[in-house]
Amino acid sequence: MRKTRNNDFLKGTVSLSVSVILTKLLGVGFKVPLSYVLGDAGMGYFNTAYAIYGFFYILCTAGVPKSIMLVLSGYHADNGDDVSDEYVVKCGLRLFFKIGLFSSLLNIICAPVFARFVGNTNAALSIIAVAPSILFVSLSGVLRGYLNSRERLTVIAASQVIEGVVKLLLGLAFSMIGVKLGAAISTISALGILGITSGSFINFIFLYIRSKNPNKENNRRQKSLLNSKTISKSILKNSLPIALSASLLNLSSTLDLAIIIKGLVASGMSEDYANSIYGNYTTLAVPMFTLIISVLTPLATSYMPRLSESYARGDKEKYSESLKQLFIITVLISVPASLGMYFYSFDLLDVLFSVQSSALGAEMLIWLSLGICFLTVLTVINTALEAKGKIFATVVSLLIGAAVKVAVTYALIRTSYGVNAAPIGSVVSYFISLVISLFALEMTDTRINALLRLGALYSVGIVSFYIPYEFIYRTNMFSSSFLSMLLSGGISVTLYLIFLILAYALFLRKKCVENKQKSLFAIR
Repeated sequence: MRKTRNNDFLKGTVSLSVSVILTKLLGVGFKVPLSYVLGDAGMGYFNTAYAIYGFFYILCTAGVPKSIMLVLSGYHADNGDDVSDEYVVKCGLRLFFKIGLFSSLLNIICAPVFARFVGNTNAALSIIAVAPSILFVSLSGVLRGYLNSRERLTVIAASQVIEGVVKLLLGLAFSMIGVKLGAAISTISALGILGITSGSFINFIFLYIRSKNPNKENNRRQKSLLNSKTISKSILKNSLPIALSASLLNLSSTLDLAIIIKGLVASGMSEDYANSIYGNYTTLAVPMFTLIISVLTPLATSYMPRLSESYARGDKEKYSESLKQLFIITVLISVPASLGMYFYSFDLLDVLFSVQSSALGAEMLIWLSLGICFLTVLTVINTALEAKGKIFATVVSLLIGAAVKVAVTYALIRTSYGVNAAPIGSVVSYFISLVISLFALEMTDTRINALLRLGALYSVGIVSFYIPYEFIYRTNMFSSSFLSMLLSGGISVTLYLIFLILAYALFLRKKCVENKQKSLFAIR
């Protein structure tokens, strides 16, 4: 029975990761043609609205699924899996309907104020268009937390793909209608961003239908045992610090928006040109960077119920084993992704965007790629801390990191680094936050092993990627740099896997020798 559950969990985790990749591809399919319609200026309005929306999105949703999972895990640890969850979900839906509605209305009313604050006044209409999404994603977060606690990850995966398809189709359709009507670029941007609002609404409807529990009798029994106010307080107690810690990184990105545009303007650029550079950064470099982060973050979230339940039951061995599995999977994926983006940044962007835009975006992506491993491992460690109830530690870690990010960006934006100040500040902040979170984990062996494994795998990755890059890609073996990238990149990944297999074989051999020696001593 346990083996079957583990297999279902593995399948669900894989399907969730695949759905994130598909969703990102759909997002690329949405943003690339939209970037040709809007241009860098129009994408500046679009991404300005999305950055402001993203802060409220994280604030309302980042802590919600994890909080629901922590509350349910506590009930499961105390009462077993027979406890019905629907009453907890209903309390969560009522609570976050109020919070989400307030946040949406706040964005609609204060859109001109937010747009002026970041120095991009024409983005106000786009902010209004995306505001209702906050309500829908708040409600969806409650349902995702419930489904994740029951390890029904395939339902979450399907909802993400559906949302991506709706966003792509309706977003492009609305924007093309704006073009045919001869609307201003700022209006077309707002019409395009309506696709995001539509996708979030359809996603909520799908999750609500698939989350229905037919066990009405057990639901009535559970309602008599639980108090709605107690549940709401438990959800808020967990969700507020988690949401705060998650929103800190997004807040620093939102402040980046004001620092970048105002800093570039102060250095002598016009507001329109500064907005175009910001549009390039957020349309090319940032989405490529967040692709891997978006794939691995749901993986960490899917492990949350197992980590929290095992810790609540006092099973430290299972907790450590789950954390080890999550860490190894994360690092094995993030290392080659980081190095691939570092060595082949221009060609990866040039596949989708113009040469001029790719040249500017590639320089920023090179800097951002250095932070992939730091941020993904930070996500794993913070998930482990949240499962232990040490949520305040993650808040402190990310708060200090966010402050460092803002300080570094502000200090460098007016220098020769220019817009590269933003990715440099991001990388430094991820590293600082990771160091702080590792110290807060209070598991000495885990901390040392994490740093050693990360260093060892990154060293193997550098060797695996540098040799093909230097002797195949840089020698222009093919007339097409893209073909050279495919060949050298394929060889790099192959070498990386071979080195890992050899290292694992040596590890198994060493373990076998140690076990044999132990058995001989036991016989003597």
